Amino acid sequence: QENIPLSGIYKLTTNKISFEMLVINSDDTSITSRFWNNKLKDYVLDKWCDWCQEEGIYLDVGAHTGMYTIASLISNKKNRVVSIEPFPLNFYRIITNLRLNNFNNTKVKLLNVAASDNNKTVKFYINSSWSYLSKGGKISDEGVNIKAIKLDSLDFANNELDIKGIKIDTEGEDLKVIYGARKIITKFKPKIIIECRRDNILEIFNFLFNFGYKKIYDSDGNNIKDKKLLEFIGDQITKDLFFEII
Repeated sequence: QENIPLSGIYKLTTNKISFEMLVINSDDTSITSRFWNNKLKDYVLDKWCDWCQEEGIYLDVGAHTGMYTIASLISNKKNRVVSIEPFPLNFYRIITNLRLNNFNNTKVKLLNVAASDNNKTVKFYINSSWSYLSKGGKISDEGVNIKAIKLDSLDFANNELDIKGIKIDTEGEDLKVIYGARKIITKFKPKIIIECRRDNILEIFNFLFNFGYKKIYDSDGNNIKDKKLLEFIGDQITKDLFFEII
């Protein structure tokens, strides 16, 4: 059944909210995985929705097709979101999904750039066909030239709201992204979700722990007090970590 192309508007429901997402010929795996497994539990999105009930600014870094961006806006109508997505096809799908849920650009700032540790030009590699959305696009040694920014270069001076949360899913650039957010982290102490990898998870853990993030846990709800819980099992590629200051 999963080989059948899936097209249409999918109503995504969490334990807090619901909203709609577009899928065309199974091009958004975030949606198809839910469609074929209606009992799928998404701890990461549920936790993000819990956090986003608190009024503030939320940064969706590596936004893909806008699931976390839209969840932020729906969880609290007063929220503001900065949505960062470098791959143009994904970026324009975010715009479509925002319109689908009756949002305009007054509450969300969309940036078609990558995020890293500095403002610079980088090469961005897409490992999928041009006609499909990609979750695997990443900064690499090959690919097309695109603009990358550090989060600290974003201007929040005229905002009345504080930055309350950051979601980072940047295909291995995650450590550099938080390096480029030192000022934001120091000033606002936002809650942070990061999709970590084997080669950066320990450095990410140590970096944020030293910034005062002492409540650290994984998507199984395990508190990371023993660094053995940071170890990857078998062919596991990524591990989601949650960081809070208590």
